[in-house]
Amino acid sequence: MLKRAIVGVGLSLLLGGCITDRGPSFGARELVPPQRGIYVGSIYYAAEAPTNRRDVPTALEPLCDTRPDLSAFGVANPKADPVADINLLFDARLQGELGGVSTKLVSLGLSGNVSDYYEYKLTHVSKYAISEAAAQTVFEGMMRDRRCRAAVDRNRAFGIYQVQATYVGDIVFRRKQAAASDASVSARLSKIEPTIKSTFSRTLDLGFSGEGLVFSFVPILRSPSGS
Repeated sequence: MLKRAIVGVGLSLLLGGCITDRGPSFGARELVPPQRGIYVGSIYYAAEAPTNRRDVPTALEPLCDTRPDLSAFGVANPKADPVADINLLFDARLQGELGGVSTKLVSLGLSGNVSDYYEYKLTHVSKYAISEAAAQTVFEGMMRDRRCRAAVDRNRAFGIYQVQATYVGDIVFRRKQAAASDASVSARLSKIEPTIKSTFSRTLDLGFSGEGLVFSFVPILRSPSGS
């Protein structure tokens, strides 16, 4: 079954040191939830009508055999292109939920807000991409497989997408060094930390850790005709 939890992977992305909008501003679509096993060049489907929109998060399921190695098609495998960390605490939905937590911080004698004491971000972020021409070569190669053609045809009513690029990173949740080193502050944070974690989980459904997760991708809309 496709997972339908909607994940806000940061309304603010730090790309090249600049704050920009969410995924669609750089041509990507959010993957919900972030996951491993989404490979550049491979073909997937989403339980939705076919669309070129990239401002709506989606979930993907494999359609043909996924191919982490594209050399069989005569295409070079994508190389990592580093991207700056993405601060998940900038997400507008999360900011709205954290207002009540900030009030509890004050009740414990702690000034400021959650971001003063915790980091919650995607780090070690890289983009992996191939050219549109290379993607077309891979797609044509996959469609020569009878089973792949049949799978694409069976799901023609859904959105069928080839992944041209992925954004991959590690999810990190931790106390900031100053908060972790102050025994008094640390003891008070321990009383509220379960609430903070549950707020994050309920709002973003990301979990608190995970390495090598694909959280955004660049799709090419495909059809059974091979285009």
